[in-house]
Amino acid sequence: MKQVFQLLRLVFQEKKRLFLSFVCSLFVALFTYVFVDLVQPIMDHMFKMSPELPERSRPVVDILNKVFSLTPEELVKYLPLILVLVIFGKGLFTFLSSFFMRSVGLRIVRKMRNNLFDHLIYQSSDYFDFRSTGELMSRLTSDVDRIQEAVSGSARDIIQESFILFALLVNLFVKDWELALASMVITPLAAILLGIFSYQLKKVSKSNQIKMANIFRLLHETITGNKIVKAFTMEKFEMRKFYEATRQFFRTSLRLAWIGSLASPFMEFIGGIVGAFILVVGTARITQGHISAGDFSAFLTALFLMYAPIKRISRANNVIQQGTACYERVQEILQAQPKIVDSPQAYPLAPIKGNVQFSQVSFSYNRDRPVIHDISFDVQPNEMTALVGLSGSGKTTIINLLARFYDPTSGKICIDGHDIKKVRIDSLRSQIGLVTQEMILFNDSVGKNIAYGLEDISEEKIINAAKTAEAHDFIMKLPQGYDTQIGEGGSILSSGQKQRISIARALLKDPPILILDEATSALDSESERLIQIALKKVMQNRTTFVIAHRLSTIRNATKILVIDKGKIAEIGTHKELCQNDGIYKKLYDLQFP
Repeated sequence: MKQVFQLLRLVFQEKKRLFLSFVCSLFVALFTYVFVDLVQPIMDHMFKMSPELPERSRPVVDILNKVFSLTPEELVKYLPLILVLVIFGKGLFTFLSSFFMRSVGLRIVRKMRNNLFDHLIYQSSDYFDFRSTGELMSRLTSDVDRIQEAVSGSARDIIQESFILFALLVNLFVKDWELALASMVITPLAAILLGIFSYQLKKVSKSNQIKMANIFRLLHETITGNKIVKAFTMEKFEMRKFYEATRQFFRTSLRLAWIGSLASPFMEFIGGIVGAFILVVGTARITQGHISAGDFSAFLTALFLMYAPIKRISRANNVIQQGTACYERVQEILQAQPKIVDSPQAYPLAPIKGNVQFSQVSFSYNRDRPVIHDISFDVQPNEMTALVGLSGSGKTTIINLLARFYDPTSGKICIDGHDIKKVRIDSLRSQIGLVTQEMILFNDSVGKNIAYGLEDISEEKIINAAKTAEAHDFIMKLPQGYDTQIGEGGSILSSGQKQRISIARALLKDPPILILDEATSALDSESERLIQIALKKVMQNRTTFVIAHRLSTIRNATKILVIDKGKIAEIGTHKELCQNDGIYKKLYDLQFP
């Protein structure tokens, strides 16, 4: 119920369109009332209403008689035209109510998607470490679509059909309040059972969306990893996983369909019982002279017209329960707070020289299993510092801490004497250039990938950065040069070409601190040689951190940090470390026997 009210609070944010939809719904209810009231003169004229019957209030007929001064016979003559006008009016306002309410839903969902994306984009790196891309995609697409369906269509149905129900109820009590009360006897039972249906629908719907998210996850993994799937001939294995996921989704969907489909016939059965009861009682009241045949016909018309709104409300309730279950899943993202945020007293980091200092820094994803422990070192401006060690030793973690993708569990990191926790994150990262081994490129042109994050950058600077990264020549051979669309993840490029574009992107940023995380790992020997010449020029006026498995690329480093099991095992120059019979010497001997 809490989620329903939260969803309604979102709807009421669009006051103008919601008000217009309300007004139109009221007119729909009014025209429905008029339609039912016009049944009475038709039936009484057919059955020649007995003059001995007591006079009753018939608002619509009375108004028509007074305004147009029509006799009962004349009124019956014009009733077909009046009925057509009433049906047209009802249809017109139904359309307007639906349009305004759908516009409310579309605007709400647009805001929600934007808020979700804004919230995701600012989440800390650890948030994405433990959540699959498919799961997050499911919440931004499938879940939000269900919410839109609940708000746009079902909320309108509940509002409009509730007004119609109210109008019909008023009509029932105006015609014969005693008969109307008698028809309400079974209502409490129907309400209780409808509540049970609602609870079950919400519960199963949430499970159904989780199954759908699993399908999204499998799709994303299989599509992005299609080459690995084919290389290992795992098509049938992936098919079995996907079939199992769709089977699970089918089972919950079938259960959802079973519960949802049961609600409407149940309400119809209740309506049938009430109708049969009213026929028996109503016939007796006509015989006893308490009500005319026309009034009873209008009463029955109103009663049976109530069936459609009740059915629509029941169906809309099913969709809204599914929407609230999806809203819960969306709220899990919206309520998640990023761990890496600016402190209230954070100040912008002024242009830096590049002095980096780690003081007894430790970090762990899990307190019981530290990734790095008691790391301390000092890097002077314009120095080149290399980090080497076995995979999983903690090299990349140190770099991630420097860029403040994570915060250390203890210790302090300073740049030019400023604790990076006390400066604004954007001012810190704007002065750090990063080239990762993952080669992240976007589905855009080559030029825009190189100039990513930089506005109003000249084409000349983009070309110069590409030339420095030894990327210009191959770019000019592409179909549209720098305007060539490279596809998702740079699919039309080789690994070496992707890496050189990544390097050009970092160089164009011209940061005081440059981080190269296995930046030349995907290059062939010739490309690596050219890149090393280019990087040597670039690194002269900036602090550079290099993570490399190829020790030949870091011989000229000012200092080399050898990381082993999360600690600094050795530190020194290439020459100094080779003179020691330590880890670095063993690694070097393995590469150069």
